Amino acid sequence: MVFWIIVVVIVVIGLLILASTRKKTAVESTAVKTHKECSYCNEEIEIDAAVCKYCRGIVVGSS
Repeated sequence: MVFWIIVVVIVVIGLLILASTRKKTAVESTAVKTHKECSYCNEEIEIDAAVCKYCRGIVVGSS
């Protein structure tokens, strides 16, 4: 009888840990994007940049 109670407690704790780790990954994916890739040279530039600081290409829209 005690064995089954211990097993149930361990399973419940494992499920709670699993659920809490899945929530953390979901929060990370909703982070605010601050950079994008230049459409000409594929370098990472600021999201609001109008001109790429590496190739001086004019950035149109958001990627």
